[in-house]
Amino acid sequence: MSDLEDIKKLLEECNQSHLLKYWNDLNENQQKDFLAHLKSIDFKEALWMWHKAEADFEECDKITEDDLMPVDVEVEKDLPHSTIEEYRSIGLEEISNNKVAVIVLAGGQGTRLGMPYPKGMCPTGIPSGKTLFQLQAERIQCLEDLAKLKTGKNSIIYWYLMTSEATHMLTEKFLIQNRHFGLNKDHVTLFKQMQIPCFDMTGRIILEEKDEVATSPDGNGGLFKALQEQGMLEDLQKKGVKYVHVHSVDNILVKVADPVFIGKCVKDNVDCGLKVIKKTDPTEPLGVVVLAMDKIDVVEYTELPPTTAALLSHSRENLVFNAGNICNHFFTVDFLKDISSKYEFDLRLHMSKKIVTQIGPDGDKILPPVPNCIKIEKFIFDVITYAKNFLVWQVERASEFSPVKNSDVSKRDCFATAKRDLLALHKSWVENNGGKCQGVGVEVSPRLSYEGEGLDFVRGKEFKENEVLITDREQRMLDRKS
Repeated sequence: MSDLEDIKKLLEECNQSHLLKYWNDLNENQQKDFLAHLKSIDFKEALWMWHKAEADFEECDKITEDDLMPVDVEVEKDLPHSTIEEYRSIGLEEISNNKVAVIVLAGGQGTRLGMPYPKGMCPTGIPSGKTLFQLQAERIQCLEDLAKLKTGKNSIIYWYLMTSEATHMLTEKFLIQNRHFGLNKDHVTLFKQMQIPCFDMTGRIILEEKDEVATSPDGNGGLFKALQEQGMLEDLQKKGVKYVHVHSVDNILVKVADPVFIGKCVKDNVDCGLKVIKKTDPTEPLGVVVLAMDKIDVVEYTELPPTTAALLSHSRENLVFNAGNICNHFFTVDFLKDISSKYEFDLRLHMSKKIVTQIGPDGDKILPPVPNCIKIEKFIFDVITYAKNFLVWQVERASEFSPVKNSDVSKRDCFATAKRDLLALHKSWVENNGGKCQGVGVEVSPRLSYEGEGLDFVRGKEFKENEVLITDREQRMLDRKS
C-alpha cells in the first residue's frame, strides 16, 4: 500500500478525510511535501486529545462555587527582615553551587502587541531601549555577581528558553546577534515546545493552506513533554542542577531566579511552588489559586463564574479568591522528572476559542470575524496537584508583576504600563537610598542592581526623568560605540 493510501486510511479512521479535499489542486512537489507533513502528525493522538479536552472541560464545568475555598498563602512582606535574609542567603548559596537554572516560557509571538516577532524581542519603550530578553539576561548576570560577592565562588545560572515553531529561529538568531547579552553562550539553551493541530468547533482539524494543517503550540504546560522529549531533563541532571525557576517572558518586573523565593522553597523542602499577587479586580485576567474539593488548583479567569470572582471577604476589603497566579514557578528537577515520566499523559487539557486563518469551503483563504477554532493547550500550573510539598508565595505587585499582554491602545497590561511600573519601581529604589528623581522615574540597569541594592552612590543626588543609571563597564561600552 502506498504512503498516500496509508494516510487516506488513517484520516478516514480519525474522521479527518476532508484534509485531502484539495489534493488534486496541488502540483507533484506540493503533494510530496504535504504527504510528508501529514505523516509527521499523530492523528490518533490528536483525536484522543480532542476527546480528553472535551471530557476535562465537562469535569471542570461541574465544579461549583460551593466546591471552592480560598487557599492559604505565605505573604513575603509580612515576614521579618531576618527571615527574608536567611532565605536570600540560602538561595545565593545554591546559586553559587551552580544548582539553579531558569526556564523562560518564550513561545509567544508579539501579534497582539502589533509586532511580527517573539515577545522577548519586542521594543519595550524604556529609556535604555532594552528588550525583555536583555533585561532578563542581565538580571541573571547581576545575580551571579551577588552570589560570588557572598560566597567567593564563580556562579552559573543556566538559562533555558522554551520557544515555539514560530519563535525558535528568530529567538536563536536574535540571541546570537546580541552575543547572548553577555551570558556565556554555552550556558544558554533553546528548545521547542510541541505543536498541536487546531480543530473547528466540531472536532475537525483545520487546513491553514490547501497543503498545510493549522497547528498551534501546546501551551505553557507543554514544558514537561518538551523537557523529556528534547533531552533537557538529562541536560539539567548532567549539569548538576537541582532547582529550576520557570517564568513567562512577558513580565518586565520578573525577579529572575529570585534567591529569596528559591531559598524559601529549599529550606521548606518544597517540590513545587508558585508566586501569586493579591488580586483586587475580579475582572483582571489572572487565574486564582484555590482549594477545589480539598485539592490545590488554579482556576483560570475564564473558568471562574463572575459572581464567584467578585465575592468579598467579611470585612469587604479583599476578594475572597485573591491569590492571583502570575506564571512564576519553582520546581525541583526531581519533581520535573516525575511529572514528565509519570503524570504528563494525565495533565488536564484546556480548550480555548480562537480565530485562525483557514481554507474556506470554496478553497479560498479566509480570516473569519468570529472564533472559528478550538486550540487545545496544557497549562503549567496543572501539575501542582501532584506536589507533595507545595508553596503559595504572595509577593508585591509593584515590585514583581507588570505583564505585557496587549498593544498600547488597550492602556492595560501593555508596554506603556510596563514602562511606567518599571520606572516607578526604580524611582523607589533611588529614593530609598537617599536620592531624588524628577518626574515619573528613572531606569536602573539590571547589571547595576538586582532589586535596589548597591545604590549608595545616589545619596544626595538628583536625577532627571527617564535617566538611565548604568555600571561603569556599560558606560565604557557606550563610549566605544559612540
